[in-house]
Amino acid sequence: MQKEDQYQNLLRQAHSIVNNESDLIANMSNIAALLHETFHFWWTGFYRVVESELVLGPFQGSLACTRIAHGRGVCGTAWAERRSIVVEDVEQFPGHIACSSASRSEIVVPIFSEGQVVGVLDIDSQYLSTFDEVDRLWLERLVAVLMGGEKDLWLAAGCFWGAEHYLKLLDGVIFTETGYANGNSPNPIYQEVYTDTTGYAESVHLCYNRHRIPLTDIVEMYFKSIDPTSLNQQGADRGTRYRTGIYYTDPADREVILQIYKAEAQKHPLPLQVEVQPLTNFYRAEEYHQDYLAKNPSGYCHLPEALFELARNHRRK
Repeated sequence: MQKEDQYQNLLRQAHSIVNNESDLIANMSNIAALLHETFHFWWTGFYRVVESELVLGPFQGSLACTRIAHGRGVCGTAWAERRSIVVEDVEQFPGHIACSSASRSEIVVPIFSEGQVVGVLDIDSQYLSTFDEVDRLWLERLVAVLMGGEKDLWLAAGCFWGAEHYLKLLDGVIFTETGYANGNSPNPIYQEVYTDTTGYAESVHLCYNRHRIPLTDIVEMYFKSIDPTSLNQQGADRGTRYRTGIYYTDPADREVILQIYKAEAQKHPLPLQVEVQPLTNFYRAEEYHQDYLAKNPSGYCHLPEALFELARNHRRK
């Protein structure tokens, strides 16, 4: 399994953990365990900001430094500079604090709440150059989930293979999954949805970091990927399962969505055919439908490559 796939699965588990538990220390404990068991790092844990110091929190691994001053070592520097730091060789990092002589490389990700750093996620490896930008990206997504910065939205945009590939490229999207939304029978399978008798729409569930990408941006980018005046058809794909729709669970999202919807309607001479409804149900699609185009790069897709490039570059930091 590729590293990205491991992180994707881990994020889904973390999302479920955080949604069912409000205690931060409990969630830190389980997320540290998830990371440690998934990747077998040397040391995985959290430090919390307590006044002018970082104080050791839940962790997995050997004994660790209990307190770290602001600006000291990799952890203190990540706190002071408010950014993630990837260290290929800890011996080369100025002011490195050797909590363990077994640590050879390290990554530290700051944790934000209301714009302030409230802690860091610290991971050490006993090997050089273990961490890279892939780790940084996914771990930043993970701490967003930890702190409740994530939100959910479900989008029907025609064939969900291309729609998922497009939407997951947006900076700020934590994870995606394909599935079937707002139908009228329990536990549908693709062969049933394909008949257009179940009422389900092929949809993409997005979990996104509201601090990185606002709902307005997601809805605006969604409209760029569809023909919003087409009823039950996108590209060559026809049927009610290919209808377009925006489904939400937070009632406060409705007004935000409708503002973008109304602005989009002004651009077209025909009425929009996009549903805007509360999510009534969603069932994850079969595994072969997940990340389909990543697994099958030459597979069918109704969206042009230029659209994927647009998503890659959208407000990329």
